[in-house]
Amino acid sequence: MIEKRNIQNHVELLQKGNKGLYGLSILVGITTGITVSVYRYGLSFAEHLRSQYLNKELLTNPIKLIFIWGIFIAIGLFVDYISRKFPTTGGSGIPQVKALILRKLDYLFWFKELLVKFFGGLLGIGAGLSLGREGPSVQLGSYIGYGVTKIFKRDYTDEKYLVTAGSSAGLAGAFGAPLSGVIFSMEELHRFFSSKLIICTFLASICSNFMARRIFDMNPSFDLYTKYPTNINPYLQFLFFIIFGVILAFCGKFFTFSLIKTQDIFKGVKLPRAFKISFVMTLSFIICFIMPDITGGGHHLVEELPHLNQTIIFLIFVLLAKLFFTTISYATGFQGGIFLPMLVLGAILGKIYALILISNFGVGNDFIVHYMILGMAGFFVAVVRAPITGTILILEMTGSFDHLLAIATISIVAYYITDILKLEPIYEILYDRMPKKKLNDDLEEDRHEHLDKTLICIPVSADSDFENKLIKDINWPKHTLVVAIRRAEVEYIPKGSSQILAGDVLVLLLPSKQADKLNEDLFKMGTSH
Repeated sequence: MIEKRNIQNHVELLQKGNKGLYGLSILVGITTGITVSVYRYGLSFAEHLRSQYLNKELLTNPIKLIFIWGIFIAIGLFVDYISRKFPTTGGSGIPQVKALILRKLDYLFWFKELLVKFFGGLLGIGAGLSLGREGPSVQLGSYIGYGVTKIFKRDYTDEKYLVTAGSSAGLAGAFGAPLSGVIFSMEELHRFFSSKLIICTFLASICSNFMARRIFDMNPSFDLYTKYPTNINPYLQFLFFIIFGVILAFCGKFFTFSLIKTQDIFKGVKLPRAFKISFVMTLSFIICFIMPDITGGGHHLVEELPHLNQTIIFLIFVLLAKLFFTTISYATGFQGGIFLPMLVLGAILGKIYALILISNFGVGNDFIVHYMILGMAGFFVAVVRAPITGTILILEMTGSFDHLLAIATISIVAYYITDILKLEPIYEILYDRMPKKKLNDDLEEDRHEHLDKTLICIPVSADSDFENKLIKDINWPKHTLVVAIRRAEVEYIPKGSSQILAGDVLVLLLPSKQADKLNEDLFKMGTSH
C-alpha cells in the first residue's frame, strides 16, 4: 500500500504546473546576474590594483617588494586551505555541475561553498593566476539554483532544472551571452533538448544578462572592430579555413594533453603542498612584472592584440608562456576556469596564422582580427568539443554575425579532426578525474528500497542503447519503474510493448540510493552509442 501511494504521489508530481518552476528560474537568473556581475567587477578591480602597484618603481623598494611577495604567498596558502576544506569548489566548476546533475556530487554546504567559490576566485585570479571567470560563474549559478531548490523545498526533478538554469545564467552573466548560456547547458551539461529545459534556461539567462548589462554596458564582451575580408578569392579563403581548422585541432589536443599532464606532475612532485603553492604564487608574482599581459584570464590581451606590432616569433613565445602559465595555475586546484584562457590562446593562434598569410599571400591587415575571431571559436571547439556553443559564443561576444559561415566551417573542421584524433572533451576528462560521491552498497538492500523514491529523467538520442527498443526487452535495474514517456511534450503511460524512440524522455522511478548509483549509467545508455 505504501509503495502504491508513493508511486501515485510521484505521478502527480509529473503532472503539476510549471509556473512555479519558471518563476524560480527568473529568481535564479536575477540573483545569478547580480552575483556574477559583482564577481566580474571584483576581478576588474583586482586587475587594476595589479597594474597600479606591481610596476618597475616597486623594484627600487626591496622592503615593499618583499612585503607584496609575502602577500602573494599568503593568498595562495589561504586559497589552498579553503579549497581543500571545500573540495567541490576547486577548479573550473563545470565538471562539478555535471556531477551534481548526475547525482554524483552533493552541495552539502551550498551557501558556504558559494562564498568560497566567490572569494577564492577573486583572490586567486586577482593575484594574477592565468584562470578564467566563466567556470566559477557557471558554478556560482549552480549554487544559487541549488539553494533556491532547498529554500523553496522543490523536488529533485526541479533541482536539475534550476541548477541548469543557474549554470546558464552564470555563463550569460560572465560573457554577456545569453544564447550561449542556453546552448552550453544543452550541449555540454544535458546533451538533450526539451521545451521545459529551454524555457527555464532562457528565462534565467535573459534575466542574468539583463542585470549584467545594468551594471556594465550594452557592448559585446570583446571590443574588436571586425569586418569580413572580401578582397580574396573565396575558394582560396575556404582552403585557408580548412587548414586553420586542422591546425587548431592539433593545438587543442596539445593543450588538453598539457593541462592533464601538468596536473599529474604537480600532484606527483614529492614536496610539501605549501611549498608547491608558494612556488606557483612566486611565479605569478614574477610574471606580473615581466609579462603582465598573460596574467589573469587575458581578456585585455585579446583586445590589445590587433593594435600591437609583434613578430610571429614573439607571438609564439607569448602563446607558449600563456599555455604554460594556464596549465600550472589550473594544477593548483584553485577556483578558476580555462574557458577564457582557451579563447586567448585561440586569438593568439589566429593572429599568428593571419601574419603568415599576410607575409606569404599579400592579404590585408583586416585578416588579423578576422582570424583572431575564428581562432577563438575553433580552439574552443577543439578542446571542449561543443561546436554549436563555440559558434554562438564567439558571435555573441564579438557582436558581429558577418563571420558566421567562416566560424561554422572552422568549428566543424576542428571538431571532425579531434574526433579522428579520439580527443575527449576536456570537461569530460576533468569530470572523470574528479572524486565522486562514495556510495554504500548496503543501502541498496531490499529491506531499504521502500523507504525513499525519486524520479529521474533520461533523454533518448539517436543510435543509443534505448532507441527502437521495447520497454520489456530492456534489462532495467532492480526496482526500476518506467513511469512515463514524454514524446513531443505529451506524456504517455507506457506498457511493456511500448517502443522507445529517439527524442523521447523516459521518466523513471527509482529508490533514491539506487538512483545515485545508476543515474549516470542510464544517462549514458540513453545518450551515447
